Amino acid sequence: MFQTVSNTSPTSITSQYASWFDGRIDQFINEHKGRFDSVSTFKKRNGFFITISFDHSSRKQRLESSDLIDGPGAKTEMDRFTGIYNYLCRQLIGRNYHRPSFHALKPLAIGCLDMNGSRYWRWMGALENPHIHSIWIFAEQTRDGFQNLLADKERLISIKARFSIRELDVQQLDHDHRNSTGDSRASSYMAKFMVHNNHELKVADDFRVLPFQVKKTLN
Repeated sequence: MFQTVSNTSPTSITSQYASWFDGRIDQFINEHKGRFDSVSTFKKRNGFFITISFDHSSRKQRLESSDLIDGPGAKTEMDRFTGIYNYLCRQLIGRNYHRPSFHALKPLAIGCLDMNGSRYWRWMGALENPHIHSIWIFAEQTRDGFQNLLADKERLISIKARFSIRELDVQQLDHDHRNSTGDSRASSYMAKFMVHNNHELKVADDFRVLPFQVKKTLN
């Protein structure tokens, strides 16, 4: 077990994560909203708070029966989050979604690992039922496609089975609901396990921001 030593308060750690997430969300929206659209309106129209809970027993059975589920080797919860993201991009944008010309159509997705009871821990508790809280902001061109996918029960069942998802809770994002530090409550809530993990590192891979940013090179 690795253990980190930090004198930073939990509130400060939460605020730092939340502030960074909020800034990344605002950056994405400013790059995608129309000239006469507000950041707040765009968030409410195109933003979703999504909690993903996995069926871990089903996942284990599938991996034991096939080497072709997600490729060889064990996947972290964040790897699975990336797999879900890539699959949705393919469904909403097309098979060439990975090409640079389609980059602007990709949603912003921030996913954070959580465990049962992390909201009430005073110190790191038992790591039970790993799941993911995430904020997704869609471009105007893909929002309707995502909502149509959610409304298609057969497609949704297929996606859940593909990624061994037990529950998928999708809520419209109220990202302007702020706490006393000025950070959004949604972003702060996502970071609650990471505060504990910062003090006592038990999970190395606890959040991701997608799509991965590719640095531009000068010719």
